[in-house]
Amino acid sequence: EHCGIPVIAGIWPLVSYRNAEFLANEVPGVVVPKSVLRRMERISDKDAAREEGLAIARETLVELRDAVQGVQVSAPFGRVQYALDVFSVL
Repeated sequence: EHCGIPVIAGIWPLVSYRNAEFLANEVPGVVVPKSVLRRMERISDKDAAREEGLAIARETLVELRDAVQGVQVSAPFGRVQYALDVFSVL
């Protein structure tokens, strides 16, 4: 804050455990906390996994919004509406 450099957080709504694992292990600079991996691992149903990923993204947005100057939410696999749904928590 003292430097005056804006910080933009990047949020990727997860769609499955496999998606979370890929991001955690194969994408440089991406951090997926173990607690998030465990949450996603518990779910095998495709729709339930998307809902859990959306819930995690919303929780992250709420937690970060006062610490950053902006948020960029990715649209997994081109699903723009899924990315927009993250903002419904505001």
